[in-house]
Amino acid sequence: MDECLDYFRKAIADPQSVPPWSEWWAANADLVERTFPLVDYVRLKHRKLLGARQILQYRGEFPEDYEPRSAFVTGSCGQCGERVEIVGGTHVICPVCGGTEERHVGKPAGGPGA
Repeated sequence: MDECLDYFRKAIADPQSVPPWSEWWAANADLVERTFPLVDYVRLKHRKLLGARQILQYRGEFPEDYEPRSAFVTGSCGQCGERVEIVGGTHVICPVCGGTEERHVGKPAGGPGA
């Protein structure tokens, strides 16, 4: 179980330091099924990185209101753990779960009309 929990921590805190969720899951699903309770196995199978984050939150390792770092920073989806595409420098699209993130570029403060 510790091996899995270590991956979860790294995938949440520094996604680029570990393989994407789908690669890790393909290699470790049997281990997860043997070592975690059925409810957690199902949670991880269907919720992916979100499920891993929930397990760590239940263990008290992340606060309940924890929000993953921006995919613009990590290059990975904070919900499913897959690598994302950055489109035009202002949008992130996850090709696996369809999650999106938008970077808003506003007018500088103190400009006309301020």
